[in-house]
Amino acid sequence: MKQKLTFMEILPIGLMLFASFFGAGNLIFPPALGQSAGVNFLPAAAGFCTTGVGIPLLGIIAIGLLRASNPEALALPVHPKFAKALIVVTVLTIGPFFAIPRTGAVSFDVGILPFISAENYDLGLALYSLFFFVVTYFLSVNPSKIVDWVGKILTPLLLISIAILVVQVFMLPMGEPQQAGGYYASMPYLKGFHEGYYTMDLLATMLFGTVVIDSIKVRGISEGSVLTRTCIMAGIIAAVLLAAIYFSLTYTGATSVAVFGVSDNGAIALSSIANYYMGTAGNVVLCLMIFFACLTTSIGLTVSAGSYLEQVLKYKMQYQRIAAIICIFSFAVSNVGLTKIISLSVPVLCLLYPIVIVLVMMAFMPVKRACVYRSTLAFTIVFAIIDGLNAAGVPMKTAEALFKDVIPFYSAGFGWFVPSIVGLVLGILYSVAVKPGKN
Repeated sequence: MKQKLTFMEILPIGLMLFASFFGAGNLIFPPALGQSAGVNFLPAAAGFCTTGVGIPLLGIIAIGLLRASNPEALALPVHPKFAKALIVVTVLTIGPFFAIPRTGAVSFDVGILPFISAENYDLGLALYSLFFFVVTYFLSVNPSKIVDWVGKILTPLLLISIAILVVQVFMLPMGEPQQAGGYYASMPYLKGFHEGYYTMDLLATMLFGTVVIDSIKVRGISEGSVLTRTCIMAGIIAAVLLAAIYFSLTYTGATSVAVFGVSDNGAIALSSIANYYMGTAGNVVLCLMIFFACLTTSIGLTVSAGSYLEQVLKYKMQYQRIAAIICIFSFAVSNVGLTKIISLSVPVLCLLYPIVIVLVMMAFMPVKRACVYRSTLAFTIVFAIIDGLNAAGVPMKTAEALFKDVIPFYSAGFGWFVPSIVGLVLGILYSVAVKPGKN
């Protein structure tokens, strides 16, 4: 057994983790964020990176501390059934319900849409997404060297193409960032923090973190502290790359409003920006890069979701059939269009993200007693549900009247934050008051 891995041995693991995270949302949300945040793009990007990079990194570190190969590990202190239910819902969210369909819709809006007329949008999306998910299914059930080739060769090419674009933006910006409105003007950091939910990276952490642990073990590392330290270093490598891209693309979006105005979504914004700087050739290159980046993400999520659901179903349904169902369902959802997929996902993410954020933070606490976890999560879930319903546009007049002026940050979509702290304190007090064996 090895005592430790060198940096050059850890680097591929960090790049693998980066490639796992780097998909559709990582490309489209920062430009849209920059367009909306305008002159406040820096604090908005900092907030976005908190939920899109910082907390997922903490999730990787937490899993490294637990040295867990089970994605349910973070939630097990609450209850095994709760842990399983949470991961199933999470897997469906980052799988066929939202994230996998989004890969097809993003690659179409960025890569194909510039080359077709508006009246052919629906037909073009249907034909393209059919092709996209047939390829996803084929590669998901027939793993081969082509998947590694795409991940190792084309993802770096995508990064190079983004770097070329960003360098031009910094050298020759399209214009000055515009004034921000709404919460981007009054609370840009918190608004960016909220927008970071849409990457879904924190949700994916629970699956990807266990993959990192397994990858390190395969390289001969079994000693606990070394395993944890290696996992942390791999997470930092991925986080640095993601943060650099997010800040650069946010600035790119902020400077584009003077020319394009605010686009319907980040995919359209990114495509317009590429065309502005590199013309049709830029769109062609971007089309190919986005296709392969989204395809590798789609394959990775299909394999991860299919493998986990196969275990949940106790192998009563074969993986190949589960993968087929995932791809068929994702094909159907992708055809509602990118903007609709994003809007439908928002309430679900507003519900799930607070729960997972709290679980990640509690993983660093020395107290692992069930009563502390349950009290904290009970308060968090109640307000996460309210925030989710608010995001869905469901009238919450009673809650609004009760909490708007009482709960800090409630109106900004963070009604769960202070109640979760109250639940944590109550749980600790209860834990101290009763005998350890009783809770």
